[in-house]
Amino acid sequence: MKLLVKILPLLLIFILSCTFKSDTIHGRWIVENVNFDFDERRNTPEMISQIGKEESKDELIFKNDSVVYIKMLNYNGDYQYTINEISEINFKDDISDINKLGVLKGNKIYSEQNTPIGKMKVVFVKEF
Repeated sequence: MKLLVKILPLLLIFILSCTFKSDTIHGRWIVENVNFDFDERRNTPEMISQIGKEESKDELIFKNDSVVYIKMLNYNGDYQYTINEISEINFKDDISDINKLGVLKGNKIYSEQNTPIGKMKVVFVKEF
């Protein structure tokens, strides 16, 4: 009985923390900011600007506790996702299995993606 009394509060905290994350993530997330770490000697400013305009149209729609609609780069459709204990959001696709979508920090999702022309950092905010 004493063990149950000790474990029950921890179990409740775990359940509430999982519920809080999933409740706060449900909905549509849009791009707030896009930054690039591209080699400007290999890419023109116009090309980088065009990529920025296209990436600003990305969105994530968390439909429920396990399905996210992803519209970005090479992904367009529904994917299974999970959030681990350090708030990393991972999704599963048919090609590379598990992919890191980003990290949930406060009310933003921070995503880093390696592209053929360099690294891109995208910050998503929830649309209300």
